[in-house]
Amino acid sequence: MKPLLPLLCAALALALAAAPVAAAAKRAPLATPADTTARTVLVTSTPHEDSLLVGALARMVGVVPGSDSLVAWDLFRANAQRTVDLILPALRPVKRDLFLGAPNMVWRVRVLQRLTGVEYRAATRKRLTEEERKYLEPDSAGVVRFAGENRALGMTWTAPADAQKAIIARWGAWWAMDTKKPALPVVPHEDDRTWWY
Repeated sequence: MKPLLPLLCAALALALAAAPVAAAAKRAPLATPADTTARTVLVTSTPHEDSLLVGALARMVGVVPGSDSLVAWDLFRANAQRTVDLILPALRPVKRDLFLGAPNMVWRVRVLQRLTGVEYRAATRKRLTEEERKYLEPDSAGVVRFAGENRALGMTWTAPADAQKAIIARWGAWWAMDTKKPALPVVPHEDDRTWWY
């Protein structure tokens, strides 16, 4: 019985990621990555329709190979609004640390930044190390990014919890206010501000 517990926990986590946005309304079928002009609006779908998006989001942890991230990006871009609807209710702070690659929540924030063209920052009261100051880029008021990265080394520094919580709250306020827009300003892949390895 014990070996099944991790699998059941993983399945439950995937189901819970989609649960906050499930409702009775219907929507158009999920667009395929090849259909990059397709746009979705603020509507809901069944967990089955969302399984590709939820699965792609769940696999984004650590160092994601370039080809995998490009395939996932095509899927997210083709279903931009639905991807945002699935990410935002599940956003949580992560441990303040240095990571090889990035934790899943950092990848989710990167996807949000790419899909919306918005990057939120927030102040922290915590003292930053020299490397954190270099990559989290605090201003004179201590306002930092959710996470900073050294792309050459594939390393990610995450912000202190107080800043992460404030950034997540700002994303939540944006989502409550702006998600009725029919299209999102997806940042082109060629843009240097990709937040992508």
